[in-house]
Amino acid sequence: MDNVGEQHGVGRRALIQAALAAPAVGALSTLVGASPASADDGHRAGGNGHFDEESPRFALAVLPDTQYLFDADSANPEPLLKTFDYLIQERADLNIAFMTHLGDVTEHGTEQEETLAGKTFRAIDNKVPYSVLAGNHDVTSDDQRGKTPYLSVFGPQRFAKSPTFRGASPDGYNSFHVVRAGGREWLILALDWRLSDKGVTWAQGVIDAHRTLPVILTTHELVAPGDNGTAYLSAYGQQLWDGIIRRNDQIFLTLNGHFWPPARTVLKNDAGNDVHAHITNYQDRYYGGGGMIRLYHFDLVRNVVDVETFSPWFLDRDTERRSPLEAETLELTGPTDRFSIDIDFTARFQGFAPVTPPPPRPVSVVTPKGTVAYWRFDAAGLTGAGTAGSPVAAGTVVPDLTGNGNNLTVQLLGTPVPGNLLSQVGAVTASAENAPNETAANLKDGNSSTKWLAFSATGWVTYQLAKPAVVVQYALTSANDSPGRDPKDFTVQGSNDGSSWTDLDTQTGQTFSGRFATNTYSFTNKTAYAYYRLNVTANSGDSLIQLADWSIGDGSNQLLTWSPDHHTGQPAHASLRFDGGKGPNRAAILEAVAGAPVNSMKFRSGYTIEAFIKLPDPFQGDHAWMGILSWEGRSGDAGKTNGYSQDEPTCSLNLSPERFLQYIVYPDVQNSSPTSWSHALPPGEWTHIAVVNDGRATVIYVNGSKIVRNPTQPSTGIATLGKPFVIGATQSALQFGQGFYGWIGDVRISSRALRTSEFLTTFK
Repeated sequence: MDNVGEQHGVGRRALIQAALAAPAVGALSTLVGASPASADDGHRAGGNGHFDEESPRFALAVLPDTQYLFDADSANPEPLLKTFDYLIQERADLNIAFMTHLGDVTEHGTEQEETLAGKTFRAIDNKVPYSVLAGNHDVTSDDQRGKTPYLSVFGPQRFAKSPTFRGASPDGYNSFHVVRAGGREWLILALDWRLSDKGVTWAQGVIDAHRTLPVILTTHELVAPGDNGTAYLSAYGQQLWDGIIRRNDQIFLTLNGHFWPPARTVLKNDAGNDVHAHITNYQDRYYGGGGMIRLYHFDLVRNVVDVETFSPWFLDRDTERRSPLEAETLELTGPTDRFSIDIDFTARFQGFAPVTPPPPRPVSVVTPKGTVAYWRFDAAGLTGAGTAGSPVAAGTVVPDLTGNGNNLTVQLLGTPVPGNLLSQVGAVTASAENAPNETAANLKDGNSSTKWLAFSATGWVTYQLAKPAVVVQYALTSANDSPGRDPKDFTVQGSNDGSSWTDLDTQTGQTFSGRFATNTYSFTNKTAYAYYRLNVTANSGDSLIQLADWSIGDGSNQLLTWSPDHHTGQPAHASLRFDGGKGPNRAAILEAVAGAPVNSMKFRSGYTIEAFIKLPDPFQGDHAWMGILSWEGRSGDAGKTNGYSQDEPTCSLNLSPERFLQYIVYPDVQNSSPTSWSHALPPGEWTHIAVVNDGRATVIYVNGSKIVRNPTQPSTGIATLGKPFVIGATQSALQFGQGFYGWIGDVRISSRALRTSEFLTTFK
């Protein structure tokens, strides 16, 4: 066609208002020439290479209007032959699953033109499966037109032996193929230039008979080009949208030719999901497009479709002999010719082809010989599991499910105020302050090296919360200078307007044990207030008042909670949510009991440590160098002198400021500290980590993939000191600081180097 307007003089922006009535779905006995489905269909296709139907990466080739290559006595099929040769030769390397032609095979639809086109297509017959549909230059009227030269050449009989062909409408002008690619089946509808009511009924019947298959709908006309590469439904396209597409959630991609220039848009169907609608047509280009092909590269791992457009014929020409127009047309890289579309395939297809997650696996299946310890947080591994967000109390025991006695005990560290509400504090005001460095805002930063200072023996500070909360505990931390500046008498008050105050707790004669010491106070309160005020009525004798930190809390344990969230491939469908952090340092740890075998094992013959973790999205706050798991103790006490610091533990898995994994180990045999570094871990996604040591060196795997920065230094065993193994934090100088921030799922330690196929979740 052309880009001037639609056939029969309909304006290019006119949209039909009346939708086609929803047709009744007829029996599929009307399908013509259908061949039975076969699991190995993709392998039966010919060509110079093997198409891998199970690979998550494959390509769909799209061939638009070729009419100017088959135009009476000026026909030249050579460009198209080169395109077909390219698809055949590159089928294995590009994993090309299928090719679809978008109509207007020829210019006039004559017997001569269609016959020549048919002979040209023989080059690809039985080598790459494909579909063809009629355009307005091949036929006239709708699909009830009867016999035509097009139908004689490209009717169902041509595709009867195709491994993907499943059937055609009784008139022969509409067909469908089922293509296995990416480990699943896809339905490709090839619909006529003008679909009749019977055609609509037939198409709906095909979709209904394949209710779990994603559908790519191809036709000659659907969307037309608008401005700046955008597209909109043509009048006929609106009919297809209302009659078929919008109510069938399986249709996620539509491809049409007819118009130029190329364009695309995203429509919303009745299920609220995206339908990508693209125009592909290059007949207006030099040499009628020169057999231009568009490849849609599906990547089911990256959840993206990468699109490229080029002419194999022009590309194959001798570079020294290419004409200027050939050179400028051989590859198109504009935003409507080379682009990517993001599709979360699992989520997009969830409504009609839901993915059934694997069920939990019993402990016995994932604790083979050589398993030293295994911890999980479902009912099998944690008493009280099952209520999302429920706190896990200090003292809770997490049993070692191997029966080897490596039980863990929960400890909550560095939390003088459970349920800390400092993250809810917005505005901070004070009776006075020493700007710019010693202001009242320092009281909520969790950093005891900063402070609030007022040039008075008394004063007050007010916190305004983002929303009212019931505060029942608070803590005060002394600052660096003279103890005479410390608050001695004070009252904590609550208000909902910032002016009328209710006394909640009063203390007199208070002292601190030293500098940077923290005192904690509790009181009874059942009212949620939006403002809280610390009113100091007397200090400890100085003319100034100072304080390093003031924390308030609602008494709840938010440091460690139970969660049903889990990695899809994790044996247990549960995890623990850790809320460790800095300012102040706080941590929830799971510490091995005294005498647990894992505390002293040296692992000289090798080991594998596995853990599932997930970082919050957004990843808020400063969590640099937070620990995931470790053994307590000082490397210096193990006689190790060649590391970063003798205060480091002998083995730890941590996260850098850039979210890189850091695994550092002081081997039992060597006086060294070989350290592995991963790439940045993405927030909001579950990650499986495996530390694998074969007694000679250590290799880290992230989601089954070996990272690049694995040291070649010899590494034999772990220089454990009999001190506890810990999940949730890493010590320095025998002290825990901040803890892990995020989710931790199953953790397993094995006494040998595991293969990737033996991991808790397997990877190919």
